[in-house]
Amino acid sequence: MEKPAFYFKMILSGILMGISMVLPGTSWPVMAIILGVYEPLMLALNKLFSAPKTLTRHDVRLLLFLIIGIGPAIFFTAYFILGLLMKFAFEINAVFIGLILGSVYLIYIEIKKKGFSEFLWFFLGIAVVVVPLLFGFKISNLRFFATIFGSRMLDFISGLIVSTSLPAIGDTIMLLLLGNYRHLLNAVRTFDFTTLLIFLSGFLIGFFAFVRIIGSLLKNYRSQTYAFIIGLMMASITSIWPFTRHTYDLSRVILFMILVAGGFLISFYLEKISTKKVKHGNG
Repeated sequence: MEKPAFYFKMILSGILMGISMVLPGTSWPVMAIILGVYEPLMLALNKLFSAPKTLTRHDVRLLLFLIIGIGPAIFFTAYFILGLLMKFAFEINAVFIGLILGSVYLIYIEIKKKGFSEFLWFFLGIAVVVVPLLFGFKISNLRFFATIFGSRMLDFISGLIVSTSLPAIGDTIMLLLLGNYRHLLNAVRTFDFTTLLIFLSGFLIGFFAFVRIIGSLLKNYRSQTYAFIIGLMMASITSIWPFTRHTYDLSRVILFMILVAGGFLISFYLEKISTKKVKHGNG
């Protein structure tokens, strides 16, 4: 039986993951890795979808209390927090870069094998994030998606694509690339259930399939999968880099370095208090 601290940490992890699903430049899988719950979450979901009878009580509690945190956080962030946090985008992005760098280091030391295969998958992870950003591609610019049926298809495709539960393919980044972020955020704010249900149906279909894939990869190709994830996470920094040509003054650079260092240290603290308890919880 887990201690009350476990339930608190799972709800808090869910809240932070829910917030990261809404904020531009963030990713709930990256947040899950920072909090030390990504791998156990993927493995628990893989059991749920492929062999439900193998689920332990610990798996069920982990899933339940994460959901308790995630659901309200999504709506609360969309309604009240988003505008406030966007005023401090520089500071938030700086801390998040530190969190990413700290998490990358923690993942790197977990990779037992570091050969050509892992090197190749690392650069593939970088390419997956960077190439669409370089070309500025948005499928919403296609004429078909300007129609009513096309816009509904885009909602479904948006759900399908952001369901990929790999770090750094952030929900909001993918929606921004698709050109559908503001539309879906407004649907949350206005309780546009038609749009939300279409998005959710795409998300669930993609998520059920992808969880089984990532669960299998973590079991059978752990080092390559984590090398790919590191590539994704490193490349994701380009999408939240807080500087522009006009903001490289000394005070901002010093503040940036302090906040990055703080985020780096926070990732180590979160890993210390979360990972071991989550991975070794009893059934």
